[in-house]
Amino acid sequence: MPVKNADGRRTRGQANKLSIVRALSDLIREGVVAPTAEQVAARAGVGLRSVFRHFADMETLYREIANELDELLRPTVYKRLKSKDWHDRLIESIELRAQVFEDLMPFHIANEVHRQESPFLNAQQVKSAAVQRELLQHLLPVEIVADKPRFEALNVMLSLDAWLRLRREQGLNKTAAKRVMLHAAVALVRP
Repeated sequence: MPVKNADGRRTRGQANKLSIVRALSDLIREGVVAPTAEQVAARAGVGLRSVFRHFADMETLYREIANELDELLRPTVYKRLKSKDWHDRLIESIELRAQVFEDLMPFHIANEVHRQESPFLNAQQVKSAAVQRELLQHLLPVEIVADKPRFEALNVMLSLDAWLRLRREQGLNKTAAKRVMLHAAVALVRP
């Protein structure tokens, strides 16, 4: 009988942990850029002590969110492009980037709020920029990658940071922001 109770507690504990992670994720998606542990606990329907029983601090909870985001986005980020021509693949990749960036935008904003106090979140932002750059390098012909000013301009224009600026500061909708990225990319790769 005690073993059965222990299994029940373990199952309930795992369910609570998942609820806490989902609660933080949902709050961030809704635009709460710096959710408190109290807000997370209330959304998850657990006590504040449960949050810290599963996660040593908010940093640990953010790590869990980052791991889940990586798993969710991996298939999209590393999706094999169908087009044969590099120019068409570039356009196809911008479509994918827009989709991924739109999903990541609230988390990127939340990360920016905590980045200075969190070595982990800072490393995540650096890693994200490196992945974006690497994907672009593999997509473009050698002569464009070798033209450093042109490649770096493309890298910045097709970044999550540029997407965020287009959507938030410049107030463009998704379609208009994607159109701007496409226009800039086509202009930059033109011989």
